[in-house]
Amino acid sequence: MPMTRKPFPFIACAVLLAAIAFVPLSASDDARAALDRFLKGLETYSAEFAQTLTDETGFVLQEADGRFSIGLPDRLRWELDAPFEQQIVADGEYLWIHDPELRQATVRPVDAALEATPLALLTQPHRLDEQFLVAEEEVAEGWRLVLRPLAPDADFTRLEVDLGPKDELLGLAFMDIFGQRTEIQLQETQRNPVLPPGEFRFTPPPGTDVYRP
Repeated sequence: MPMTRKPFPFIACAVLLAAIAFVPLSASDDARAALDRFLKGLETYSAEFAQTLTDETGFVLQEADGRFSIGLPDRLRWELDAPFEQQIVADGEYLWIHDPELRQATVRPVDAALEATPLALLTQPHRLDEQFLVAEEEVAEGWRLVLRPLAPDADFTRLEVDLGPKDELLGLAFMDIFGQRTEIQLQETQRNPVLPPGEFRFTPPPGTDVYRP
């Protein structure tokens, strides 16, 4: 069995305890339309990000920087910098989670690994209505979608997606079982960039223990 440590990845084993009220979206709602416009013609995407974990009082527990890229559908590379170094790579068939500090990697079939996580929004947008109950909330500028997963084994219960006034993706946020909130603010975004040939391949480094749950 793999060792475990307090995770700080985009994939977080999380369940929200607070009760959340959702208002169903109509076909004309601006937030959903903004997301559809953002996704239209999207094939690849990359960004740097700043990630912050706060407790239920708003106290900052951890901060980290990183970068990610996606290739639709089902391909992703998500990297956190030290001291919370971690790699998440989906190659279209399998999803790898690599912890360099523990010298461990976990691999699962991509569909089973993604559908119960916030990553499904980025890698499987064509399944949005199949996987989520979609609602919206008012924000000062732009739009916010609130997604509630339909999968009974989902590892989160609330995901916020913020879109700017030009239909750009600004950030994401979700909460864990302890009321902790993870916010991801995007920077240096690129729409449909040309990515390196090996961007979505992962080979475990020598000495890495590989687990297949």
